[in-house]
Amino acid sequence: MIKDIFDYVISLLKSRLFPLIMVFVLIVVVLINRLFSLQIIKGASYVTDLTDSIQKNMSVAATRGRIYDRNGVLLAYNELAYAVKISDSGTYSDKDGMKATDIKNATVNNAINRTLEIIEEKGDQYSTDFKISYAGDGMYEFNVSNSAVLRFKRDVYGVTSVDKLSDEQKAATANEMMDYLFDRYGVDTAAFTPEHILEILSLRLSMSANSYNRYMSFTIANEVSNETVAAILENSDELVGVTVEEQYVRHYVDSTYCSQIIGYTGTVSETELATLKAEDDSYEANDIVGKTGIEQTLESELAGEKGSKEVYVDTVGRITEVIDETDAAAGHDVYLTIDVNLQKQIYTAIEDKLVEILLSNIVSNDTKYAYSSTTGNVSHVYIPIKEVYFALIDNNLVSMSKIAEGDTENERSVYSSFLSKQDSVMSWLSSELLDGNTPYGSLSEENQVYVWYVYEMLMNEGVLNKDSIDTSNDVYTAWTDSNSVSIRQLLTESISNGWIDMSALTSQSYTSLEESYELLTDYIVSNLQTDTAFFKKLYKYMIQNEQLSGRQVCMLLYEQGYLTDDGSYASLSSGAVSAYDFMYNAIQTKKITPGELALQPCSGSCVITDPDNGDILALVSYPSYDNNKLSGTIDTEYYNKLSNDNAKPLFNWATQSQSAPGSTFKPCSSIAGLDTGIISTGTVFNCSGAFTEVTPSPKCWRLSGHGGETVTTAIRDSCNVYFYNVGYKLACSKTGSYNSTTGTNILKRYAEDLGLATKAGIEIYEETPHASSVNSIASAIGQGNHQFSCLNLARYVTTIATSGTCYNLTLVDKITDHDGELIRDNSAEVDHVMNISSSTWDAVHTGMKMAGDSYSSLKVSGLSIAAKTGTAQERLTEPDHATLITYAPYENPEIAMAIVLPHGYDSARNTELGKAVYNIYYSLYPRN
Repeated sequence: MIKDIFDYVISLLKSRLFPLIMVFVLIVVVLINRLFSLQIIKGASYVTDLTDSIQKNMSVAATRGRIYDRNGVLLAYNELAYAVKISDSGTYSDKDGMKATDIKNATVNNAINRTLEIIEEKGDQYSTDFKISYAGDGMYEFNVSNSAVLRFKRDVYGVTSVDKLSDEQKAATANEMMDYLFDRYGVDTAAFTPEHILEILSLRLSMSANSYNRYMSFTIANEVSNETVAAILENSDELVGVTVEEQYVRHYVDSTYCSQIIGYTGTVSETELATLKAEDDSYEANDIVGKTGIEQTLESELAGEKGSKEVYVDTVGRITEVIDETDAAAGHDVYLTIDVNLQKQIYTAIEDKLVEILLSNIVSNDTKYAYSSTTGNVSHVYIPIKEVYFALIDNNLVSMSKIAEGDTENERSVYSSFLSKQDSVMSWLSSELLDGNTPYGSLSEENQVYVWYVYEMLMNEGVLNKDSIDTSNDVYTAWTDSNSVSIRQLLTESISNGWIDMSALTSQSYTSLEESYELLTDYIVSNLQTDTAFFKKLYKYMIQNEQLSGRQVCMLLYEQGYLTDDGSYASLSSGAVSAYDFMYNAIQTKKITPGELALQPCSGSCVITDPDNGDILALVSYPSYDNNKLSGTIDTEYYNKLSNDNAKPLFNWATQSQSAPGSTFKPCSSIAGLDTGIISTGTVFNCSGAFTEVTPSPKCWRLSGHGGETVTTAIRDSCNVYFYNVGYKLACSKTGSYNSTTGTNILKRYAEDLGLATKAGIEIYEETPHASSVNSIASAIGQGNHQFSCLNLARYVTTIATSGTCYNLTLVDKITDHDGELIRDNSAEVDHVMNISSSTWDAVHTGMKMAGDSYSSLKVSGLSIAAKTGTAQERLTEPDHATLITYAPYENPEIAMAIVLPHGYDSARNTELGKAVYNIYYSLYPRN
């Protein structure tokens, strides 16, 4: 048996199959060894790796559509750039006694912090839309309004609605919320700067809100340099979840001139996301969408269709393999009706006219008002040069914080004067609050400003609860009506009656009136010590009282880098050039523009339409802003500057600013009077300078009167008395009794029919107009409480120019695909056509043509112009608003135009500007 086995082995060894058998055995051994290693020795490790390297479905953003003007001039386009992003792609487990959550928090927070450091080191920027800002000294504050704060708290505390927040959560301060978030995300406040902490929390909240999709990425910074990209990649091992991706970034051409129309893009907010997902569920939390203007309202056209990509990613979020990919479809291109060259030139013309108005009203003395010898009322408002100096500080051209830093001798001198002023004022105010009893009306003008500021501060912050105030209370009425009580009396009365919310000041209970009042005064004084708005009040009176000179303020423009020195600094500092002359020259040469000064006037608007089709050819709002700095990565410093700018450059002055139309309303009153039959084209009213049917008798602007006027001559002469008669008769019943509401309702109906008192229907946001509901007599001349925008006036004059065709105006000419193939040829819709007799239209047209002929400053060679100016008074102590409606040529209107200069003083300025605009238009579009 043994011999048989031996012989078999020998034969096997000599067999040709033996090598094959050995190879087979060897393979089996290797496989068994490998299987043992995979399952037993390294099984747990491979399970983790398999979990970490998983398939990821990614959406691929589409290229956003471009925006052009009517002539095909590019206004908005996309440029390929690098973006730094982060996703929650790491996997964590308990290790070395640390919980997985703690390891994750430390890893992600450090990765974000290190990424921010790299971005800063390489000179790039990042932005955050976190709803809390750092106020200094370890204190934080909300940077949004009350409703937005509640929505933010809802998201932070993870409840489904604001109503489900507890009282404690609703009352949480910014610091309390930060403490909550520090604990939730394991933020080591000693390890990071306050700015980095805010960005860390912003990103962590976004990640948490989208934890169901761990691999969704969130943008840390857009448009970073190649140096930043290289540094991020070099440090990728420690930057868990951080990636660099190519993406298109929005850019705008001639941005300042068109930003109010086009708007800008940015990361979608939660509110926007909910709205957009209702229409298209492909939207995600980190998408770039239109935030304002055409970018927002035509989002669905411009956005395109997303593509998709299936990939494998490794443990730090890097793509290791692309499995499948579907291309995105580019968004549609939008062509606007505006002519950008027309837009630019009108913008400059408005600015030039504002410069002219400012310079003609700035005076070197302290004279603020001129008074009428007849009425005793203010007849003219001047701009004292000291107000100009203060405007440099008030509108932040000169920085108070830089003054406090004291980098120059002049800054140190100014700050020393400020501290002295602050000590003096706070000493007086503390004394007045604690021991004084000076009636408000008996205080000096300066001290009234300080005391009133305290009152408004307490109201605005909810400490003095206006809803709790008994407005019939004797002390309160004495404060508001006769100014015969002191601030101390008012606040003491407020505490006694429970109008003061003491819980806003302390969590302790105070039963003593004296203790409560002392706590309140401590709160007031403490707040004022750090209140920059109050500091400006101090600087104002430092300049007014010559404790701070205009020369010192003007020098700060150069010292702080707002102006680049062209040799003027030496002349200014030496006294060779006076501060007055320096400012006059700076305004005249537009080194400092009216929009930057934010004095009255500092704004203006112009809207031009094509009466043949309802296209808007120009919609100009001055001042404006650079939307490139708000698109993608927001320039936070720039945005804050815009938000705090007294000239409101983010505000669309053409579509959102509203005022009374003044005498531009008189054509509407004429049509109302003629169409209702209360007057005819032959009706004559005698103007003696006053309308005597009511008492007190309202005056005509020409106190000596116009004599007998028909409707056409009354439009030409802008006779108030004629239109007082119209407003009065519209309000009179057949029995002769006067009812103002009857008159205003009729005027409103015709204002709506003319397209004045209803929205114009354009593709961007516009305020809702309001026809006057009070005083039919005053309303007929464009006063009352009318509120119309420049856009409303443009639609109104377009309806007049077309004899009753009222368009829903449009800013969009056409929409094409990315290759230029027409998708939609857009045109303005006719809302309605007024059924008005030709004789009525002829009377109004003739009156406006006569008015146009009478404005010498509106005459353009070879062009017949119909027009009507208006001057609307809002306050006696402020310059009047100047308005103009016009169309030309009179015989066959090619354009209709409205111009509004808030606080533009008088209508003559508008006719001058109107002439400039006509010349601009016909230089671009010469007449045959």
